[in-house]
Amino acid sequence: MAEEIRPRLKEGRGFVLTGTHGAGKTAILEWISVFLKKDVTTISAEWTVKEMLVQMCLDWAVEVRDDEGATRGKTKWQVAWMERALLKETDKWLIVDDIQKVTPTKLRRLKLFRDRVRIIAAGVPPFRQEELKRLLWGLPAIQVKPLPTDVMNRIAIAAAPVLESRTPIGEAVHASRGIPGQLIHALRGEVTPEARKVSGEEIDLSPLILIGLAGVMITRYVAIGLESTSLYMLGGLGMGIGLIVRFYLFRGMEAQRR
Repeated sequence: MAEEIRPRLKEGRGFVLTGTHGAGKTAILEWISVFLKKDVTTISAEWTVKEMLVQMCLDWAVEVRDDEGATRGKTKWQVAWMERALLKETDKWLIVDDIQKVTPTKLRRLKLFRDRVRIIAAGVPPFRQEELKRLLWGLPAIQVKPLPTDVMNRIAIAAAPVLESRTPIGEAVHASRGIPGQLIHALRGEVTPEARKVSGEEIDLSPLILIGLAGVMITRYVAIGLESTSLYMLGGLGMGIGLIVRFYLFRGMEAQRR
């Protein structure tokens, strides 16, 4: 992982860290911030717009002035003043964590800095928002993969006393499946070895829906060829039910992303 990241940092190139929840993306971002040392700020897409801008101003040591040109203290900063000051900055590093949770309002702010600063983002794919895809367009993706068993064993041995864990080390490592965040839950007894997914991961059901609708359409066309009214009606009923299921499923997924 370091071999992929270090050259990009030295060359001043941004990228996107991808991986499941608990894979260690945030820890890697913290290491990146320490490695860069200066002209770098780390924000989270879960923060409010004002929280994000305040952190950027503080980390980049930006002087914020009001509409009359007077320098104002942090407690008096307004969003418009901070944006005006930040848009004058170039050659800075902007690190954005949990990018998959960004809202359209925050996306519009981040797009203002896309061509002015170097962006490093981290999140859990798939990134479905079109505006987010455009923001990340051109940034190479680096996948944070599960850790090998020997590394997970060392982490578990070090973490177990701190967490006062009663879960056997081997069982916790097996349950974690190479994901550090899930290992912590396993040591606390919150994850079983049969748990295959971390909370928050999406299951893509679209292929199954597509296959089901295709099967219904085939049934209808077969019914037309055989001149079978009952089979034709059954196919139409199946298509209607499939469309209703698709509507509610996608509406639920959209509400969850918000």
